Amino acid sequence: MEERESIGRIEVAPDVLTTIARAATLGVNGVSRMAGVPAHLFRRGVRQDGIALVVNDGQIALDIYLVMDPQVNVLQASRAVQTAVIEALDKMVGVPVEAVNIHVEDVVYSQGESS
Repeated sequence: MEERESIGRIEVAPDVLTTIARAATLGVNGVSRMAGVPAHLFRRGVRQDGIALVVNDGQIALDIYLVMDPQVNVLQASRAVQTAVIEALDKMVGVPVEAVNIHVEDVVYSQGESS
């Protein structure tokens, strides 16, 4: 493979990273929707509809807040979200992911369905 000299700088906005992570998350079976990011995290990093993102020394850490469907194994679905987010960010932007922390905020039952 031929190495090329850099001809400039490429920057990816943090909002792009959260958009990629959100799309990957919502593509996982069992994720009903994104939950709100707790108010105490508003000052830390970038947040977007259920995702808080912190960029530190070229690596990113994400806290993802979810509402799950009741028919899935929450642990397995959460691990699937972690894998999907890491793979999507690596494939699309090649940014190292330090951590993907999943916070399941609720499980949504449809009307007439019980736990």
